[in-house]
Amino acid sequence: MIVSKCAICGGKVEEREVSEAVRIENDFVVVENVVAGVCVGCGERYYPPGVVDRLRDIELHAMDQEALEGLHIMGHTYRISYGAPIHGISV
Repeated sequence: MIVSKCAICGGKVEEREVSEAVRIENDFVVVENVVAGVCVGCGERYYPPGVVDRLRDIELHAMDQEALEGLHIMGHTYRISYGAPIHGISV
């Protein structure tokens, strides 16, 4: 564990496995089982040495479209402007 107390809110930090989304242009790669310290108060994350470097390495390699071909596709990501109308739904 890196820290036991959150620098943001002073809450307790617990070690957990989290998922991180790495954005590659319009695509996302979800990296599962990332070890991090997570504040139980505000959710701030603290990473052990080397984790951010590994996520950056995954991001750089995933930019190669051939590398993406071997990954499991989980779904789609859609984009809409906050104020845009949605057909069939009145907000």
